[in-house]
Amino acid sequence: MMRAFFLTWQDPDTRRWLPVAKLVNIDNNYIFGYTEGARISDAFVPFEGMRDLSSLYVSADLFPIFANRVMNERRPEYSRYLEWAGLKKDTDPLGLMARIGGIRATDGFQVFPVPEKGTDGKFRSVFFSHGISHLPSMAAERVVSLKHGDSLYPMHDVLNPFDPNAVCLRTADPVVIVGYCPRYISPDVKVLSDNPSLEMTIAVKQVNHDAPAQFRLLCEAACSWPEQFVPCSSPEHELISALKVEEVLSALDSSKSFQRATG
Repeated sequence: MMRAFFLTWQDPDTRRWLPVAKLVNIDNNYIFGYTEGARISDAFVPFEGMRDLSSLYVSADLFPIFANRVMNERRPEYSRYLEWAGLKKDTDPLGLMARIGGIRATDGFQVFPVPEKGTDGKFRSVFFSHGISHLPSMAAERVVSLKHGDSLYPMHDVLNPFDPNAVCLRTADPVVIVGYCPRYISPDVKVLSDNPSLEMTIAVKQVNHDAPAQFRLLCEAACSWPEQFVPCSSPEHELISALKVEEVLSALDSSKSFQRATG
């Protein structure tokens, strides 16, 4: 089973979030590579031991930049976060990290999963509604009144000065904005929801009344997966390395000591 994640970083000068690296987890191997987003800001500094932006790095252990964001299963609040995230008890810590973002107060990084096809062949993404703490009190009250399965409707926020792809979420009746799609999926949600033949749906998965605002409203987006559609496919998300992940995996099969692949 292969899982892929992006690491995003907020430029301290522009406040813009950029995808700077990609992590692939397959067969107990981790492959790390920088993306084109890492080249956009001069303020971004590559990580210790992985200074070459054009290389892919391979490890049997989770790289420190990610491992430091994984919540220890022995922490007393671990089960509470699993519940807020709508995940099963046997979910591995990496899955929990991706669902809650792996945010740390000491830096400007965040982790998110690449959306995958569900078992039904559809695009599916489970995410927390963003920005609830910045909404009027009426919106907060509307959020806590929502129930599992309630429909939410995406609206492209064309006048948003910070994100041209911003997509806000509204209820049906009464019409109230109850947050935003996370930046990492808003471009894909915008493209998919603009195609009426795909029948995009966004529904409330659960409301966590005892959670902080950033974990209050858990949603799920779903729609048909169009032919040739690739999620998170902007130029900023492209790996810099000329090598492909498949080539690295092939090298791993022939040499267990393979640690670094330079493109």
